[in-house]
Amino acid sequence: MTHSLSLYVLAAVHFASSICSGQSAVPSDPVAQTRDLPAYLRVLPKPELEPWGKITQKQRWDHYASMTFSPVAALGAVSGAAISQAIDSPTEWGQGWGPYGVRVASSYGSTLVGNTIMYGSSALFHDDNRYFRSSSGGFFGRMGHVIASPYVARNDQGRKRFSTSMFLGSAGYSCIQLAWSPPSWQGWNNVGLNYLIWYGQVAGVNLVKEFYPSVIRYYRGRHASHAPKAPVTP
Repeated sequence: MTHSLSLYVLAAVHFASSICSGQSAVPSDPVAQTRDLPAYLRVLPKPELEPWGKITQKQRWDHYASMTFSPVAALGAVSGAAISQAIDSPTEWGQGWGPYGVRVASSYGSTLVGNTIMYGSSALFHDDNRYFRSSSGGFFGRMGHVIASPYVARNDQGRKRFSTSMFLGSAGYSCIQLAWSPPSWQGWNNVGLNYLIWYGQVAGVNLVKEFYPSVIRYYRGRHASHAPKAPVTP
């Protein structure tokens, strides 16, 4: 159940806000234009700058770091461990702060290993795994773009193809946990569950990136509507 709570909350918030808004332009400088926003909005994953250009080594590292060392990654590990603690899974780890720390370390460790495999193999296979927002103006087209995104990369010419590095990263994430998991978490059924969690994590982050401008516009619209109006001078 790792990462699921934060992903479901984020998905629900951005899904609801996007219904009322269509496609919007990506900010030319997402960081500069969000400094006035509350902290919980500033830490959300931001869309890539467009148009697409061949990925540099720095951009490849930045993408890896944003998926691995960001507040969202930490929140996923903490919240996922809380869910596992609440349902006492795995039961061999028990309850208390010590077992909770073990669950956090397990959740984050699998993310670190999977993302590191993806990072190294993406350089080897020339995969660009950055997420660029859909060019579709329709909601369902954009959602389809998000759903397929964990399997899609771009080559050095910008053409889309199957992401070998994402596949290897997902395999690492799904299988590495068996190395330190107790007997109740062993078996292929747990590998399949871990894969679904990995997929939900990647697609959930991309969902936020897809509708990020809509979320910011929705927030600013609500903020502007509640702002006090200046008195009219006679």
